[in-house]
Amino acid sequence: MGNAEPIRYAQSADLPYERDRVFDLVADIERYPEFLPEYRAVRIRSREGDTLQVEQVINFPVFDLTLRSVATLRRPESIVVQSYQALLGDLEIRWEFKPGGMGTLVDFRMALMPLSRFGAGLVESLLSRSAARTLRNFAERAQKVYGRESGKTA
Repeated sequence: MGNAEPIRYAQSADLPYERDRVFDLVADIERYPEFLPEYRAVRIRSREGDTLQVEQVINFPVFDLTLRSVATLRRPESIVVQSYQALLGDLEIRWEFKPGGMGTLVDFRMALMPLSRFGAGLVESLLSRSAARTLRNFAERAQKVYGRESGKTA
């Protein structure tokens, strides 16, 4: 079977909210099931400084997958989530928040190193569909939580 090529996904958006507010929205991991359909449950297992140990139950069309991950919060610049799961392989999700034209430029990147080529096609299809909706869902959540405010980032 052998190792598969890395699967990468990247998307950016300029959101009309202050950087701290966008960071807070993404850092509020336990609320993900409220607006990200793939997330069945999320639990913060422990917090130590800016590092969170997180357990997430992700719903794929044919199965639920429990991921344990480490989230590193660097307020207000970035959030990095790293996980290893026997079925998926190594997964890294990186959020970066920069001053943007409307308020905050959000860069969302996902990289997965699958363990084998066998499951890479299925996993790539599932993750790419999920990733494509993620930033849009966060933008909709921000509008619901913060309204239509517009402001430059400090």
